[in-house]
Amino acid sequence: MKAFHTPIPESEASDIVRNAFECAAEAVASIGEEGIFEVLVSGAVRALGVDLAFIAIIAEEGTDKVQSIAVCDRGSIEPNFEYALEGTPCEGVVGQRFRFYPEGIQTLFPDPHVKEIDGIGYAAIPLSDSRGRSMGLMAVIDRKPLRDRALTESVLKIFSVRAAVELERRNVDEARRRSEESYRSVFEAAEDALFIHDPDSGAILDVNPKACKVYGYTREEMPDVDIGMLSSGKPPYTRENALSLIERTKREGPVRVDWQGRNRDGTLHWDELYLKRVKIGGADRILAVTRDITDRKHAAEERVKLEAQLRQAQKMEAIGQLTGGIAHDFNNILTGAMGYLVLAQEQAEGYDNIKLAKYLDRAERSGQRAKALIQEMLTFSRGQRGESRSLQLGPQLSNSVQLLQSSLPSSVEIRTDFTPGIPCVLLDPLHVEQVLMNLCINARDAMNGKGRLSISLDTADCEDCVCSSCHQPVHGSFVELAVTDTGPGIADDVLERMFEPFFSTKDVGKGSGMGLAMVHGIVHEYGGHIKVETSPGKGSGIHIWFPAWFPEVKGGDGAVGESTTESTDLQKQILLHGRVLLADDEASVREFMEDLLGNWGLDVTLVENGVEACSEFAADADGFDMVILDQTMPRMTGIEAAEQLHKIRPHVPVILYTGYSEQLTEGRVTAAGICDLVRKPLDIPRFRTLVESYLSGTATR
Repeated sequence: MKAFHTPIPESEASDIVRNAFECAAEAVASIGEEGIFEVLVSGAVRALGVDLAFIAIIAEEGTDKVQSIAVCDRGSIEPNFEYALEGTPCEGVVGQRFRFYPEGIQTLFPDPHVKEIDGIGYAAIPLSDSRGRSMGLMAVIDRKPLRDRALTESVLKIFSVRAAVELERRNVDEARRRSEESYRSVFEAAEDALFIHDPDSGAILDVNPKACKVYGYTREEMPDVDIGMLSSGKPPYTRENALSLIERTKREGPVRVDWQGRNRDGTLHWDELYLKRVKIGGADRILAVTRDITDRKHAAEERVKLEAQLRQAQKMEAIGQLTGGIAHDFNNILTGAMGYLVLAQEQAEGYDNIKLAKYLDRAERSGQRAKALIQEMLTFSRGQRGESRSLQLGPQLSNSVQLLQSSLPSSVEIRTDFTPGIPCVLLDPLHVEQVLMNLCINARDAMNGKGRLSISLDTADCEDCVCSSCHQPVHGSFVELAVTDTGPGIADDVLERMFEPFFSTKDVGKGSGMGLAMVHGIVHEYGGHIKVETSPGKGSGIHIWFPAWFPEVKGGDGAVGESTTESTDLQKQILLHGRVLLADDEASVREFMEDLLGNWGLDVTLVENGVEACSEFAADADGFDMVILDQTMPRMTGIEAAEQLHKIRPHVPVILYTGYSEQLTEGRVTAAGICDLVRKPLDIPRFRTLVESYLSGTATR
């Protein structure tokens, strides 16, 4: 039978996981020897919202029987029971692995015990000790189908680890009680570090080899070691508190706490410390059992950090959705504004008005910045790939530095050193600006807004180098962009993690932790690498290595894509001929497109949406030479309209343009028979060339 299960909604799953952590914490806080398993099964019932949970151990070695040691049914602790594993779902769990049957266990396992419980869904996880030996299992049963496998497994792991630790500890204690003669062998062989203390002075009377190995002292040295030397010394992990725990054990009984210890070499680690008053040789002693839980502590801290990162990721997703929502309208506005600026510039060429030309040029540059801004937001929030082109980094960086100066305080001195004649690189100019901006803002913050910021451009030959972010070996020649500062330098622990997403050394609310992660992503997207150099108190430098790119030169006159004033002027003089059907739901864009295409000599028919476009086209299909469609329109999208138009006349040229639509894929556009996809705001010279090529039949589809 194939198992199906319904994933739990994210918000509900978060509540369940939080509840599981609280239940697990409650179980850990139950430090007494009695009742811990009842707490665990009750907690599992509450955490997973199931009817029944139980913990069972192997009844007799060499048999297939197990004996429950704690049973909770609908919140009530029930009597224990014994059963044979054969024919039950537990058979595939003990000594094996986690099992999950969302429903139908009575059909899958027609065992009387299963039928008696009247269960439908079942999940269980094996219990093993620290040496990997099987001890039993922890299982949950529900009288309705179980829901989420991954969440159920994660929750059971939390409780099973605690149950396994307690079972192993009880087994050790039971072995001690069964045979006083075996005390020394058990003491010597214990996997936990064991200490025997004088209950009055706290002095160490005896230790096992594990304790010597963990803390770095010899057995002969241990009696002279004060318990304060084994404590980190950071409150509350001090000698005084250690003595108070011994006193508490004498008064109240066993004590279990997490304790930060110090090794002989000064390194710190975390222990689960268990203190118990015992009789050894007829004398009162304090037995201290310590188990290293450093990894567990770090895992818990990592879990908390990941939860914070998840919240940050959700916030970034919300930003992405908001950005996508406004991009279409924003680019529609820019299409009209920037389009009319271009038309105004063409009209102004006939007048000898230097100020007017300057004003229009500055307005056009501001529009280009607005266009770049919305693209930057989309790149940041959606991870959109850039449009690579051949770049000379020197002029590009000079423009970026001018913009950067307005965002840095005057107390930060900016120095630049751009070596001339540097080879080209194949990059998106916007991504170059993002990399530089993030590096400079980080440098500014490192210097607390005061110091010298140096930006340089040169070539670099890398032999046997290692990338500081991807840690891969780097060889070859590169174009190097370097940003250095006079800050305090980068600490070693920060150096290891500085390119991780969401990692930040800034105060909460003062940084997203995405800046250098974005630099890493952009640089490696173009085949580049990063080298970080730092010295305590002497600042740091981040060197970005981009592969050099040497474009082919055609005709000996310049690089590919080079345009001339002569070709632009000729393009302006030639009028186009044809009839164009244009659909756009934005009135201002329709008006602009009518003026633009009309100025080119075209006869334009305007409609407001895709449905009207199909109706108008159907009435005179052969009368139109081209169709231009906006993608985002009410009632019918541009791509849907294109599909309908091609059913009427298969080979009519259709150009789709859009302010923003992340759902568009190259495959979908091609399948709809669309000639080209153009982004708003329009690059008017390129758009004219595109329109002319399809009207003249010279375009390659």
